[in-house]
Amino acid sequence: ALGREAPPVTRSMMIARRLATQRSSLTAIARRGLSDAAPAKLSLTFSVPHAAVCFEELVESVTLPGANGEYGVTVGHSPLVEELKPGVVQIVRAAGSPPEKYFVSGGFAFTDPVKTEVSVAEAVKLDDLDAEKVRAEYAKAKAAVDSAADDAAKADATLAMDTAKAMGVALGLAL
Repeated sequence: ALGREAPPVTRSMMIARRLATQRSSLTAIARRGLSDAAPAKLSLTFSVPHAAVCFEELVESVTLPGANGEYGVTVGHSPLVEELKPGVVQIVRAAGSPPEKYFVSGGFAFTDPVKTEVSVAEAVKLDDLDAEKVRAEYAKAKAAVDSAADDAAKADATLAMDTAKAMGVALGLAL
């Protein structure tokens, strides 16, 4: 303080301080692991654009259809950001209880050691899917792929066919 002024706080310094604080809190969570202070259950937020299927609910686990393969998440999971492909999200609310199953069209999941946030374009309870309608949609989409006049039409039809096929797999159908 001998005539020296503190340097002005720049935007980059504010960002660096914020990141340093975030990093140290993440380090503390990682260091803590599954100690007594860690929550016993995972906080899950699962939403579609128009509603939340669940919001910050405590669950035992969630299984997600990741683009790199299906994976399960429980409290203490490593931080992960994953694209979701069309498939089934399974939520186990209490140990030993049967999972709630939802078919999702794709989306993203953000996981840290204490919570997972799942954001998808569409989600339908697996029990609400009609096997005959899925078969019909698959046949319609396959015909559209075969008759597509251009690459854009073929891409749209392929996406519809792949989604219908994933629904069929979720229902145990052979398409």
